[in-house]
Amino acid sequence: MRNQINIKKRSAIYIISTFLLFGLSGFELAWAQEDILTLDDALRMSVTRGSVQKQYEYARDAAQQGIQVQKADYLPTFQFRTSVSHANEAPRIPVEFKNDTVLARQGTRNTFISRFELNQVIYDFGKTRNNVSAARYQAQSVDAEFDQKKFALRNEVRQQFYNSLYYQNVDSIYDEVIPYSRELAQINEERMKNGVALSPEVLKAQVDLQQMEAQRASAESGYRKALVQLAYLTGQEDTRFNTIGKLPDLPAQTDMSIYYNELYQRALRYRSDIDQLEFKSKQQEATAKSIEALKYPTLMLQSDFSYFGPDAFGYYSGLSSRGLNPVNWRVGVGFTYTIFDGSRIRSRKNQLLALKAQFQEQANQLEQQIGTQIKTLLKDLENLRILEQNNKMLIEQIDANIALVKASYDNGNVPRIEYIKAIIPRASARAALQNTRSDIAQVLVELERAVGTDISDLW
Repeated sequence: MRNQINIKKRSAIYIISTFLLFGLSGFELAWAQEDILTLDDALRMSVTRGSVQKQYEYARDAAQQGIQVQKADYLPTFQFRTSVSHANEAPRIPVEFKNDTVLARQGTRNTFISRFELNQVIYDFGKTRNNVSAARYQAQSVDAEFDQKKFALRNEVRQQFYNSLYYQNVDSIYDEVIPYSRELAQINEERMKNGVALSPEVLKAQVDLQQMEAQRASAESGYRKALVQLAYLTGQEDTRFNTIGKLPDLPAQTDMSIYYNELYQRALRYRSDIDQLEFKSKQQEATAKSIEALKYPTLMLQSDFSYFGPDAFGYYSGLSSRGLNPVNWRVGVGFTYTIFDGSRIRSRKNQLLALKAQFQEQANQLEQQIGTQIKTLLKDLENLRILEQNNKMLIEQIDANIALVKASYDNGNVPRIEYIKAIIPRASARAALQNTRSDIAQVLVELERAVGTDISDLW
């Protein structure tokens, strides 16, 4: 019986231990996954956690309410009015006598009147319709502005993410070569003590070591700065994460000018700032038409239902005692027409049309700037391709020299110092290649910003 109890205890302990082991392992794995930030995660988090989406929602709601405000002019207005007043004396009304007419006081000095009024626009020559159109263009302008900000945020995230990858690579390069550089400095110090090396050699090795350590420290600082920017852009509270990924490669096509037409046409279709200028231009045109309608009369259906209290004076005093109904209503059609306004309508209309022309001109100028920018960036990519090829050729030459020196070192034909001297230049060449690849990534980001949409499908 005691053995069965011990077996149950051991089984329970085994199950609990296994659960804790896998539970803690799962927790550590989840923490490790959260500690890594990919480009796709950064882009997603920048939209869901950032403030751009919230700002857009508020601006969109305001624009939609603006449309409803303008549409309200299509509906009737129903008002209730009431007034209670007191006069310093009762009004005088003419009273006819046999040979004369005199003014006699009639009624009291108090007044009470209540009234319901209903007004409905019948026709306003397109003023309300154009105001609604202007409000809709304003809402479309808000949508275009959000698309512009969201895409700018995407480009900023990609730029900072590629910066972090670049600094990671540079830090890794100098982290690998610094032990060799430190060893070279130590060897030269020993050689100088033995009278084999001169002081300039020792000094050069020490300066090279200090420069490499400074380059690594600069890369670490740049990496941390990039993480701070990414944390801000993605809405994270701290920078306890690391980025992982690779810098983008250049297209295989050597002649980048063949992409110009496709990129320029995409820019005309997808650049939201061009759309925003067009919506603003149309908004000014619609508002100008609404202002133009003010020159014409506005037809209104008017009606009211009134009650004159017993304390009313003048004609309305004592209506019931005189056999008149204190409650009355009326209905009719009225219109308002501006005869002279000091040229306000014309000036306001011309102002709006001038703004419309200004926005159109800005859109045309922006299209020209986009074309020039795309051509310049494509040319930059061609130049960077040549520079990247030169960097790779230099690394290949250094690798070939390292292989030869290592073979000689392995065979005992050259000392270790010669092998180290052959290795160290490779770090500078690799850092130069990473710098070129970082420039390529930044130019591709700028090219995507110029086009206004993702262009990775082209290559």
